[in-house]
Amino acid sequence: MRNVSKVGAVVVMAGVAGMQVAAAQTGQNVPAATPPAAMTAPPVVATQADRLLRQMSEYIASAEQFTFHADITFDHVLPSGQKLQYTSSEDVALERPNRLYVEWSGDLGDRQFWYDGKSLTLYDPATPFYATDAAPPDIDAMLDMAVTKLGFAPPLTDLLYRDPYHAVRGNVQYGLDLGETDVNGRSCHALAFVEKDIDWQIWIDDGIQTIPCKLVITYKMQPSQPQFTAVFTDWDFSPRIAAPVFTPEVPAGLVKIPFATVSDAK
Repeated sequence: MRNVSKVGAVVVMAGVAGMQVAAAQTGQNVPAATPPAAMTAPPVVATQADRLLRQMSEYIASAEQFTFHADITFDHVLPSGQKLQYTSSEDVALERPNRLYVEWSGDLGDRQFWYDGKSLTLYDPATPFYATDAAPPDIDAMLDMAVTKLGFAPPLTDLLYRDPYHAVRGNVQYGLDLGETDVNGRSCHALAFVEKDIDWQIWIDDGIQTIPCKLVITYKMQPSQPQFTAVFTDWDFSPRIAAPVFTPEVPAGLVKIPFATVSDAK
């Protein structure tokens, strides 16, 4: 999975995990050696786990529009190391190639995000501010721009790309098929994956619609290893989405501020 989208775990709809580069003992800038190809271990992913992940991704990718709801829990770690758990919910409406609306509501605040093919807008109802920026003409390019330029992305962003498999599979080192289990009355395949900075599990519906049932991410490199969990419901691949849904609705009199400021609020 792409690091930036694991974020839902941070209150604001965004989060980035960094990479550290080691310095030489001499203190000089010595380029790191590239290991020979023979010494680089390839990912070890069970065939069934890879197949199910690809099937789920292809099913979502084939849809020109969809909506879903996710009930989310996430940990916030205090300086003492104590983990506090918070809850939130997320509603998503997507229409390819260039319409997206995300609404986040939770214990630590709310956010609304609109993309209409020309611009993206973020609004926090608890503040008198909003942010807007010009955006590329398709969802994938818009999400890439939001991540690289604005340091921001809605939670569960990986599922919004045209090719979710590419988004979630790239950094996987190990993958297992844990068999079938029940998620809210649905029979789902449970899969577990390991990456350098995170471990994650995903449950995929065993029915005709191979959709995500549940997602759990463990940030194992962070203190106290906080977790982010999303349970998905109400997937609809033939929704009737009214055009105004993708048009920003911000109250009159709000102050427009730089995008980074509102995305980092709270």
